[in-house]
Amino acid sequence: MENTLYKEITKQDRFEILAMMREARKKSGHIEIAYDDKILSCPFLQVDLNGFHVAWMEELSAISEFLPMVIKGSGEKIEFNAQLQSVDQQAGHLVYGFPEEIVVIQRRQSMRITVPDYYGFRCEGRFRDGFNYTFAIKDLSAHGLQLQCTQPLPTLTRNGMLLKNMTIYLGKFGTWPVDLNLLNMKALTHIDDEGQTVSWHTLSCMFAKPSPAFVRKMEEVVMELILDLKRTKRLR
Repeated sequence: MENTLYKEITKQDRFEILAMMREARKKSGHIEIAYDDKILSCPFLQVDLNGFHVAWMEELSAISEFLPMVIKGSGEKIEFNAQLQSVDQQAGHLVYGFPEEIVVIQRRQSMRITVPDYYGFRCEGRFRDGFNYTFAIKDLSAHGLQLQCTQPLPTLTRNGMLLKNMTIYLGKFGTWPVDLNLLNMKALTHIDDEGQTVSWHTLSCMFAKPSPAFVRKMEEVVMELILDLKRTKRLR
């Protein structure tokens, strides 16, 4: 997304950082850690003023330098650097030092909604290798979306490319043909609740040259989805 869609706030008060990280842990439950040109998604287990715990991951257990980390929410993300303090292999924990500061990055304009898996939203299209791909839609805004792919991606897939003649399927909200600009692609590795390693790619995309009518329709879909999620939450 363009920088004008975001604002950044730096926090250095330890108690304010603690409160924000606790809230982020409840909402997200994971921390993304950048290491060796990869993004590792670790379960976020606990946090206090002494530090925070993530689930054991073998390749992180011997890395002593500060690593960039991100906790993502529905409309914001928290970025910081942290260093491994101790390893508790028996408990399955890696303990990192409490960050001295965090940067909170919030969206200024476009509202984004994280899409629960049970909606089954997807995006389909044919890539340059001739293979038909199906992606799960993980979040949606009036201007773009994030896709998740568990299949191997074509070697030519790169940031900045145009994905033409794609189709988004948004269940009861409708189906639309779209072209997408691929802004950012990440490879993620995650340890699930059973200790198994799962890998996938996320593709952050903007709609390419959307018409005003399409943008308005996506705004309506996002609002309807928010209301639908609120209704579902009240019924549970």
